[in-house]
Amino acid sequence: MAAVSIIVFLLVDASPVDPVQANVGQAAYVNMSEAKRAQLAAYWGADTPVWERYAAWASSLLQGDWGTSLRYNAPVLDVIAVRATNSLALMGIAWVASGLIGFALGVAAAVFRGRAIDRAVKGYCYLLASVPTFWLGLMFLMVFAVFLKWFPIGFSVPIGMSAADVTLADAASHLALPAAVLSLTGVANIALHTREKAIDVLEGTCMRFARARGLGIGAAMRRHGLRNLAMPAITLQFASISEIFGGSVLVEQVFSYPGLGQAAVTAGLGSDVELLAGIALFSAALVFAGNLIANVLYSVVDPRLHSGRGRGRRFAVLRMPKRAGRPDSRARSKGSSVTHGGERAADANDSRQQTEPVLRESRVGVSHAHAACVSTVLHRPPRQRAANRRLTLAAFIATAGVLAAVVATGLVLADAAAVTDFAQKSLAPCAAHPFGTDWMGRDMLARTLAGLSTSVLVGLLAAGCSALIALVLGTVAALGGKRADAVVTWIIDLVMGVPHIVLLVLISFALGRGFFGVVVGVALTHWPSLARVVRAEVLQCKEAGYVKTARKLGAGRVRIALRHVFPFVLPQFIVGAILLFPHAILHEASITFLGFGLPPEQPAIGIILSEAMGYLSAGMWWLAVFPGVTLVLVVLLFDVAGSSLRKLVDPHRAQE
Repeated sequence: MAAVSIIVFLLVDASPVDPVQANVGQAAYVNMSEAKRAQLAAYWGADTPVWERYAAWASSLLQGDWGTSLRYNAPVLDVIAVRATNSLALMGIAWVASGLIGFALGVAAAVFRGRAIDRAVKGYCYLLASVPTFWLGLMFLMVFAVFLKWFPIGFSVPIGMSAADVTLADAASHLALPAAVLSLTGVANIALHTREKAIDVLEGTCMRFARARGLGIGAAMRRHGLRNLAMPAITLQFASISEIFGGSVLVEQVFSYPGLGQAAVTAGLGSDVELLAGIALFSAALVFAGNLIANVLYSVVDPRLHSGRGRGRRFAVLRMPKRAGRPDSRARSKGSSVTHGGERAADANDSRQQTEPVLRESRVGVSHAHAACVSTVLHRPPRQRAANRRLTLAAFIATAGVLAAVVATGLVLADAAAVTDFAQKSLAPCAAHPFGTDWMGRDMLARTLAGLSTSVLVGLLAAGCSALIALVLGTVAALGGKRADAVVTWIIDLVMGVPHIVLLVLISFALGRGFFGVVVGVALTHWPSLARVVRAEVLQCKEAGYVKTARKLGAGRVRIALRHVFPFVLPQFIVGAILLFPHAILHEASITFLGFGLPPEQPAIGIILSEAMGYLSAGMWWLAVFPGVTLVLVVLLFDVAGSSLRKLVDPHRAQE
């Protein structure tokens, strides 16, 4: 937390906001003499060295004085306490709901692996991962609040009603849509993680033995599988608090929900330095608490972390009986227990004779329904594998062609997207304007393609820079020794300790709005996951025989890295860099939607959707639907292409 506080202070301090002007206001600052400005700057410590300002600020934090919010004219701690109540209620409901729904979908997908349910769950998760949270919120707001009028449009309580008159039903009706959106966006990770773990459990020897004993797949999963899947799922949920908090910032902005996320956006746009820093620290503390709980739970879940004293036995699936002639090791240590060990071995021999035919059959497949799913890419004929490789490469080349066409078309239509024609304003989709026109008569098709090309360019640059950072730091961590590994790991934990959206807001606040600030912000927040992959690949390569031989022959670290390590890591690195691209696009659109990214005069999907939010109540649905759909299609296209390439590079992932 001390390191987080330093980073937060440096980012806030680097902003171009004049602390004197921010405290006294624009009008008073203009009419103020230079001597008075210097006096106030000295009073607030603006002319002191940065380390002295940080020391004074940190000392105030420890004493409980977090400053005063300029926007709310109240102590920062009071504002955080009031807003945190609303945000924690929203995030708590979404956290529980997304965990339960994702766990159920993951188990169902694993049990019916390869069937329609499995394909539907995976497709649903891929789609959710490609949908911006704020756009999903806009769709829910438009359908359920504007068109159907089932729920209120926004806020946490009815407008004009005193707090004493607000009932639980009123609060629940205002909370329903934000909680539903935040819950749905958090389902994908837990569902896919649970599916992978459940497949491992179903294909394990213990579950095959349970099936051979006559238990159906549903009963075996209920009696022996669920308790092994529950704790890892809960652990992942605690580790995903950062994503839930980041999603709540976007959801609160869409529904005007008075929580910490909306307060952070208001503070950033209004140059409320004290409040922005306080919310950043509070969010980091929340994420660190979730990660700490996740680490503690992981130490309970994974028996390999124990010293063998049996603390992890309650998570065992089903103990296999001992083989005949191999009594328990504890029985061998006591002579009086040998007889009992022999009896157990005899019982196990009888059980083995009864169940061995079924177990032999189960090695081919857990059941006839799952037999077709056991064979993987590695077991397919060479011609089929070659055809799959060619098909995957062709699909990826086609995807790159579509991307290039989108960028080229957007650049060509950039001027047409800015042309206004008030005689054609607010037109619904028609032959002349397939995406309709906005309130200024601008063609929405041209605006959408121009904005999408801008988002794609930002995503390409940010993903490329982020991938280079990941490559360098991951390689240094793996080859630089224990100290370098510890430093890089600490940096990764530090970056992931603050929600990405909050960190992007801080970076944008420091660098200012614009193309450069967005690219730098997205690049600096997206490298940790790929750095971990690079580190793992390099560590695996270090243990290879040819690398050890090169080291014994006197090759240095640089030569080994260039000649052996980089060619080994390159395929996974390329795939990881490609998968960074769609996430960079989503985060650029999100930060621009909040008002911290690209300026309004520059075409961008985030700006288009932010402007469309004010016209949903007028029935102009096309302003939000078509730009969001095109963004989702581009992101989904690259998600699928990247996943296919990953399976091509690593065939073992084909069975995930």
